[in-house]
Amino acid sequence: MNYPQENIKPYNEKGKKSEQVEQMFDNIAPAYDKLNHTLSWGIDRFWRKKAIAWLRPFQPRRMMDVATGTGDFAS
Repeated sequence: MNYPQENIKPYNEKGKKSEQVEQMFDNIAPAYDKLNHTLSWGIDRFWRKKAIAWLRPFQPRRMMDVATGTGDFAS
């Protein structure tokens, strides 16, 4: 089935949709992270540090962040 939103491109008709979506997220990531830090009063940073400390003893070789957002946890 073909959904209409599959054909929407963020910027223009030229270029691949996947490349345009990647560019769009690259453009909004810094502002998104700043807004997230502000609206959460820094709690988002706290839980990331806590998660890393909890995982450190297991020495994971690979992890998957399924709700990565801008990827600041994965960095």
